Amino acid sequence: MITLYDLLLQDDRRASPYCWRIKHVLKHKGLAWRDEPVGFTEKEKIAFAQSNTVPVLHDGQTVVKDSWAIARHLDAAYPDKKLFPDEAALAYAQFVAGWVDTAVQPALFPIIVGDLYGRVRKEDQPYFAETRGKRLGTTDFAGFQAKARDKGVPAFRAVLEPARRMLRERPFLGGTQPAYPDFALIGAFLWARVASPLELLEADDPVAAWRERMLDLHDGMGRKAKAA
Repeated sequence: MITLYDLLLQDDRRASPYCWRIKHVLKHKGLAWRDEPVGFTEKEKIAFAQSNTVPVLHDGQTVVKDSWAIARHLDAAYPDKKLFPDEAALAYAQFVAGWVDTAVQPALFPIIVGDLYGRVRKEDQPYFAETRGKRLGTTDFAGFQAKARDKGVPAFRAVLEPARRMLRERPFLGGTQPAYPDFALIGAFLWARVASPLELLEADDPVAAWRERMLDLHDGMGRKAKAA
């Protein structure tokens, strides 16, 4: 049995963008798994993996941490429906995941942080305030978010231009079918969808149409997640 250690917010909400990547990989490969929810302060649950963050995957006798390493493991251990059939696909996926990590999610965080804080479990809020407060220089997350949105929403949309150019010509970043680059980017949008009611995209944005296709993927897995 595969167990995925997944970040837990209030009301059984699951917001981790990195865990969402792996859920899409598991669904893509037709694999069943069991979720093990982990609050921000429940690090003892993943200490066995020598990790302080999720996702962690326990697959039989194998323990893997980090979403990219987990995706590589799953592709090697379960070769049906390959994510990375060749070096070019692997390199492209790694590039897009890195872009999401270093550009998309950092642009998204300031404009949803107040809403996200409101979704964190009460017992985890002091930890969130301490760790994210150091990053932002304040624990007034609602105030920070309000100020960030004036320029932050247009900046976030601008960051998506590489994806927008792709999606004007094809339905997915993977081409005619969704692939790991799509799973990486939809993870960021699901993070926002679970945490915040903020509408991130214009209705006529090709990325918005792609997001709807991705929410419908795998029997609507993303759409069924508790949204803000």
